[in-house]
Amino acid sequence: MRSLFFSILFFFVSSSLWAQYTIRGKVADAETGDPIAFANVILKGTTTGITTDFEGNYVISTRALSDSLVVSYLGYITQSKALSDQLEQIINFQLRPSDFELEAFVFEAGENPAFEIIRRASERRKDFDKRSLSAYETKNYTKIEIDIDNLSEDFRKRKSVQKVTHVLDSIQELTNDEGEKILPVFFSETVSKFYYRNNPELRKEVIEKSKVTGVGITDGSTTSQITGSVFQEYNFYKNWLSILNKDFISPISDGWKSFYDYDLLDSVLVGQDTCYKLQVYPRREQDLAFTGTIWIKKEDYSLKQVDLTIPKAANLNFVDRIKIQQELGPSSAGPLIPSKTRVLIKIAQVTDDTAGLLAKFYTSTDSVIVNQPKETKFFNQAVELKPDFGMAEESFWEANRPDPLSSEELAVLQMVDTLKKIPIIRFYSEGLKFFATGYKPIGKIDIGPWPGFFNYNDIENVRLGMGLRTNYKFSKKWELKGYLAYGFGDMKWKYAASATRILDRSRWTTAQVYSNKEIDQVGLEIANLQSNSVFLAASRFGTLRSPYFSTNHGLNVQREFFKGFLVKAGVNVGQFDPLYDFYYLEKDTREYRSNFETTEIRAGIRYGRDEIIIINDNERSSLGSLKWPIFEVNYARGMRWLGGDLEYQKLSLYVYQRINMGLLGVGRYELDAGKIFGEVPYPILKNHLGNETLFYTTAAFNTMNFTEFTSDQYFSIRYRQSFEGFMLNSIPLIKRLKWRFVGNANVLWGSVKDYNIENVPDVDPEGNPLKTFGRLDFGNPYLELGYGVENIFKFFRVDFFHRMTYLDNPGAKPFHVKISAQFIL
Repeated sequence: MRSLFFSILFFFVSSSLWAQYTIRGKVADAETGDPIAFANVILKGTTTGITTDFEGNYVISTRALSDSLVVSYLGYITQSKALSDQLEQIINFQLRPSDFELEAFVFEAGENPAFEIIRRASERRKDFDKRSLSAYETKNYTKIEIDIDNLSEDFRKRKSVQKVTHVLDSIQELTNDEGEKILPVFFSETVSKFYYRNNPELRKEVIEKSKVTGVGITDGSTTSQITGSVFQEYNFYKNWLSILNKDFISPISDGWKSFYDYDLLDSVLVGQDTCYKLQVYPRREQDLAFTGTIWIKKEDYSLKQVDLTIPKAANLNFVDRIKIQQELGPSSAGPLIPSKTRVLIKIAQVTDDTAGLLAKFYTSTDSVIVNQPKETKFFNQAVELKPDFGMAEESFWEANRPDPLSSEELAVLQMVDTLKKIPIIRFYSEGLKFFATGYKPIGKIDIGPWPGFFNYNDIENVRLGMGLRTNYKFSKKWELKGYLAYGFGDMKWKYAASATRILDRSRWTTAQVYSNKEIDQVGLEIANLQSNSVFLAASRFGTLRSPYFSTNHGLNVQREFFKGFLVKAGVNVGQFDPLYDFYYLEKDTREYRSNFETTEIRAGIRYGRDEIIIINDNERSSLGSLKWPIFEVNYARGMRWLGGDLEYQKLSLYVYQRINMGLLGVGRYELDAGKIFGEVPYPILKNHLGNETLFYTTAAFNTMNFTEFTSDQYFSIRYRQSFEGFMLNSIPLIKRLKWRFVGNANVLWGSVKDYNIENVPDVDPEGNPLKTFGRLDFGNPYLELGYGVENIFKFFRVDFFHRMTYLDNPGAKPFHVKISAQFIL
């Protein structure tokens, strides 16, 4: 009995001595509710601790407790919570961001030890860059949430907002009582396959399943094409990362030492890998560079994970915070593939009485296959939707989500679904779409465009118009459009009508017939402005220059034969009826004529090697090219057939490219060249667009007068440079204003053949003088140079232009000041 007693006593004593305490929980951002990965969690007064995983979770097992648990992370206010004497307990933390300020570093003699680590990591970039693979494909899960935040009291007191705040208050907060209220407006989940091929560099994403809910979202097909992972790629092995159309320098780029300082914090175990933990800081706080923490493996100097933010002082507008967290894993061939990426973009309030915007992006990647390239034709469409992309049971999402939706995310879904049903929300969201697109959907038709409802000019006086078009609900194979307008000054009707048949969506193939009668202006080429309804409507206000009635009937066909290569052809029968004093001499009889008819056959090609195209309902929309130029070649032949009066040929070439230049910012150039063969009246020639207004525009030569020059052969280069913060970021006081330097250089060569000069008389048949056209000497190009500053008070831009040639022309001015307003980040 005595031995049994001592055995039981020993059991209880040893159990208390060897008790295992388990503390678990989650660390999140108090403002956004997002998890904070890689935060330090430690028992106060001890060395026992751990870092949170990518989802912000932690688990600490220990045999001895302290009185409290402390959580800390750079950029956040350290927080501690008391511990209780329990074997298992759950303690969650919500950390508030702190105003992070860069510190000055002073190193003793010798090189900063972090530099050698970064130098080796930079030297081995090609070994681990996924772009070095011949091909790779991944299965991705992408989640996007967009919220309205910074709901100030002034904003909440607005009558229109008060109708929804009581709904917001009735639903569980998206963070706990330490967080901030947010108003969710969009949530999406997407499962997709992403494909990459090198040489040539091609990308494609196939959306397998997508679930989209959002205020103002009526058709998920268009939205689903931009909610996948193709638009959420962040590769720190590139020198420059493009975020919000801005270029940010990578901490392991070739030029790392010019942009960053580093601090070696520790050597830590991350999973099974021993890593160097380094803090990174921009040398100049206004530069587009990161601050935060990176982990580099000791074994091979590859990136293990990153947690980086953009400093608030960076030369960006309206952006309060950008945060990127990423985990990387090796592929079977060696180069790294991001396994998880989380991005948070917080847009600040434009004014104190408005709200801000919060966008969250999460991508998880698995099922990686490398070096098995697909055929080039497979990449014909950059983003492809599977036929049943929007049809999936909840069981599918439960099986394909890396982690279940959190209670906060479920509350987001509840809130968005509720908001969509509130009339005032529907009114504002549909009104915003109406303003942006120009059309108001009503069932199977759209009414618009609104800029054409009312115009006023010296020919028509008051002009009223209305248009209709069918949408995808009517048909995904047919698009019908019509527009009718009436001018009360000239008492004439104008109209436009077209019918488009979509024959193939995968290799975009369409056939269109059209007919229109409209007032046009020599040099504006309104036929090329149909996609810009606002600019088109603005051209119909005020004094019309060299106006004429343009009547056209025709047929257009187009087909994309392979990715980026679009071929188009057509025929057009047109009529030119001038509304100003215009005459030309008929080629054979040399008789005076004031109007003419044309019959043209047309052909053209467009090629954008890496241009991203999405299908927007029944139309194609370009999201731009990544790094290659976009080419367009067009040919037209005028024939004396079906009533045509003129014989001629027109050949033109257009090239556009946006060039990311890193430290120097972004450059854009447009090359435009053409030649017209045959004797024709000058409205058929190239009438170069000038700008006599006070406002700067990229569409015109800003020191040239309207219709000042005409050419039948021409070549122009228009270049503009946005230097971002280059130069001005280094000037004291100026750098706090966040001004950005810009530059322009526009050159035009042109000439007119003698026979096209001679067919324009100086006087009309009654002997009255006629307005003719100006012309260039091909050996003496037209040149204008400009420079200026943008981002003045965040919205305004001022450009100073010098006209360098043809200063003796009537009305020519050597110096121009142009202003403009813009909304840029």
